[in-house]
Amino acid sequence: MPCHNRDPQEPESWKGIRDATKPGNKCCQLNPYTQTTIEGSEDCLYLNVYTPSLPGEEIENLPVLFFVHGGRFIFGYGDYYKPDYFLEHDVVLVTINYRLNILGFLCLHIPEVPGNAGLKDTVFALRWVRDNIEHFNGDFNNVTVFGESAGAGAVASYMTSRMAIGLYHKVIAQSGNSIADVYMIDDDPIEKAKRIAQNLDQQFDDEKSLYEFLVQVPIQDLIVAFSIAEIGRPPSVINAYLLPVVEQPFPGVERFFDEFPRIDFPLQHFDKVPVMTGMNSHEGALFLQKDGDGHIEFEKDYYYFIPKFLHLQKDDDRCAEIESKIKKFYFDDQEVTENLKEQYINMVSDTFFQFPIMLWPDILAKAESDVYMYKFQYSGNLNTRVMKALGISGASHGDMIQYQFYRESKHDKAKETDLKIIKMLAGAWIYKHQQSVYFII
Repeated sequence: MPCHNRDPQEPESWKGIRDATKPGNKCCQLNPYTQTTIEGSEDCLYLNVYTPSLPGEEIENLPVLFFVHGGRFIFGYGDYYKPDYFLEHDVVLVTINYRLNILGFLCLHIPEVPGNAGLKDTVFALRWVRDNIEHFNGDFNNVTVFGESAGAGAVASYMTSRMAIGLYHKVIAQSGNSIADVYMIDDDPIEKAKRIAQNLDQQFDDEKSLYEFLVQVPIQDLIVAFSIAEIGRPPSVINAYLLPVVEQPFPGVERFFDEFPRIDFPLQHFDKVPVMTGMNSHEGALFLQKDGDGHIEFEKDYYYFIPKFLHLQKDDDRCAEIESKIKKFYFDDQEVTENLKEQYINMVSDTFFQFPIMLWPDILAKAESDVYMYKFQYSGNLNTRVMKALGISGASHGDMIQYQFYRESKHDKAKETDLKIIKMLAGAWIYKHQQSVYFII
């Protein structure tokens, strides 16, 4: 059924042997920035389990790594992330799909579409791991959840979600977390849904009518209408159009969020498990806008770099004061040109990534939680082309993960130092000692 935004349901049983040797469908998606065709299926809630051994060969009790992919909650799929580097370290790796874009993150604040469907999909995958991973020699009492970018926000959010209690034991959040503005902001999801309907030439005043309309729209049209809304915003807005929300309570509906993580964490309303988190040195470089000649287009409206959690409207007098301080701090009040591009990247990186990534461990440490940090700034052959094109040394958003998951085309280009980084990262992420996982930084 189109617009299938219900909470995930238990799978139907089947008779006989089901072929699970090939990856399942990826979830419906359209990368609005690079693609013109829609991929995937609504039948997409599959996970991939990779293990070095099965109980039929030998009985083991191996640590489990559970990975949630990034992609701004718009695109991506679990099977993209190959396990080869991790499997050398006697660990079971699980990668997953979850619903994306309008199917995963539409919220109308009604029982049929309460919001956070995509995040609830990831919890259902975790429950499957709890109930089944022993059949793959995995230890369901030793599950480390890790994610990158939007996926980092998802795994960090397990710590404040009642749905995820007891399903995981450690958290690794790479280049993101759940208190960042790019993950979750206090806006009106119903207004955003109405805008999507307007892109389909329809206007509604109430949620029920809006829902009844969206339910019968073909999935291709829905995703195109979502994508128009996604790319129709100013380039300096880098959060996804539809995001996780605080859900309203409805009988019989599990809530993923009943409060903003930004509020729950300082109040110590969270599950105190060991956490590792960190960043790449130039996260914001990936999000620079360029003109047709490849020159950086520097944003002149500094309102975009004021934290959303301050809830300041554009006409607020305090905005001008904050914008002035931003210009002074990063550029010493100079006009921003190519000569200051690294300072500009630092501003973008700090605003959307470094600030919340540094704030979160500070909050955790005050609650006496075990927290570890890293910073990745290696420049190698597996990095994306972003930093090289800018002529700057360091790592942009999405660079470190290139060294964590195998891709044949990438691996063939790896030099000796790249292979050392690959080995070091895999070993650090999962170091097995007496059936426990420790973080080595």
